[in-house]
Amino acid sequence: MSIVALILVILFSALIIKVGAIALRMTGLDKETSAFQSLSAFTGTGFTTTEAENIVNHYKRRKIIKALMILGNIGIISTVAMLILSFRGVTLTESLTKLGIIGLAALALLIFSVARGLDNLLESFIEKRLSKMKLFSMGAFSEIIRLASGYGIVELTVTPEHDLAGRQLYESNLSGRDILVLAIKRGFHIITTPKAAERIEPGDKLVCFGLLRSLSEIAEQRPAGSE
Repeated sequence: MSIVALILVILFSALIIKVGAIALRMTGLDKETSAFQSLSAFTGTGFTTTEAENIVNHYKRRKIIKALMILGNIGIISTVAMLILSFRGVTLTESLTKLGIIGLAALALLIFSVARGLDNLLESFIEKRLSKMKLFSMGAFSEIIRLASGYGIVELTVTPEHDLAGRQLYESNLSGRDILVLAIKRGFHIITTPKAAERIEPGDKLVCFGLLRSLSEIAEQRPAGSE
């Protein structure tokens, strides 16, 4: 019975981390950062200095991280307690059997997480539920996105071969194509409202709002003369 409880604790912990990641993403963080921050808060492994400031200076993110930390402590204590109860007073054969069951449960969880269709279905379900909470109301911003037909927010990754690599923002003529760069993600550092003189480095991720057709063209753009 204790092994079943242990598996349930593990599954529930994974679900909490997933919900936390989606909640953080709905506050404006990108998917990769949201997943990392949710896992970090739940496991208590901490943040990098830059990202810590990005979290604590945002009211909604602070509330999410606080909840993840509290639930994470409960989850870790519960897991340790279940492990002790599961393997106390059992033979080697029984221990190996229980380890096998835990391994199969972990494998099933891993398969579910990498199955794109199932993962997207779960994310969509969680996001719809969270969007009904007042904490995640996007207000006028959501209305602007809804009414601006053909416009949207896209994260563009600048490869070393891309025409934008090495250029300053004002040289890119993105604004002339109805594209506004909201932020530049450079490793773990985020440059918000970048200046016109900011140079675009290879590997940068540009968070852009603009005409989707133009964004698609920019994403596929290559240096002149390249195949």
